[in-house]
Amino acid sequence: MQIKNLIKELPWHSSRVWKKRDLRQINKIIIHQELGESSIENVNTYHISVSPQNHITPKGCPHLCYHYAIRKDGEIIQANELSDIVWHCKGQNTSGIGIMLQGNFSGPGYDMGTSEPTLEQIKSTNDLVDFLLESLQLNSSDIFGHYHFGKPACPGFVMQEWVENKRGHLSAQENPENIEKTIPEIQSRLNELGYNCGKADGIIGTRTQSAIRRFQTDNQLIADGIVGPQTWSKLLKLTLKS
Repeated sequence: MQIKNLIKELPWHSSRVWKKRDLRQINKIIIHQELGESSIENVNTYHISVSPQNHITPKGCPHLCYHYAIRKDGEIIQANELSDIVWHCKGQNTSGIGIMLQGNFSGPGYDMGTSEPTLEQIKSTNDLVDFLLESLQLNSSDIFGHYHFGKPACPGFVMQEWVENKRGHLSAQENPENIEKTIPEIQSRLNELGYNCGKADGIIGTRTQSAIRRFQTDNQLIADGIVGPQTWSKLLKLTLKS
């Protein structure tokens, strides 16, 4: 795996700089998508721009708001030091590493995607994440998508499935002995409440993942996509027949 260091080459804001952190504060890796079809260089220009249209801050950001970016041909770019606290995910910046895939991918609530992650991007993401997990002594449960923290469409259906597979989550974890029987029941109950999972086929796909998280959000539960005791209890309570 090769990483191209563009920390100095990509232009910086004229005066703003990132705050710093100890690497021991890092406890998660968060995967993002660009939600656009610009080059990484153009995204950096937008991030540092002083403009009312800059959705991050009209004052401009210090630099590209991710630690790494992955081009469509799979090239991995490092844009910031891991010690930099970059602004990629609200509430998680001090502890998270941000990785952005170039492209505009369809995701939950966002059907306007104009591309999908390339095989080269997926391979590079996997290689980079494995490298970071080993280097920082993290484990697979420390991998997240932006959707875990309030951005449902990011990083899109394909990469959301990759994240969940990498995390090793069945996303419907409960105590029943026959989990294959339980997943269709979860899907049926979610469908009954209007959280459309599609067919109750016992397969935890992106549609079911999205439904679980929407149910959790609506019921003030942690939207982690995992049907644990609290989520299961709430789901049972709301679907019990009188």
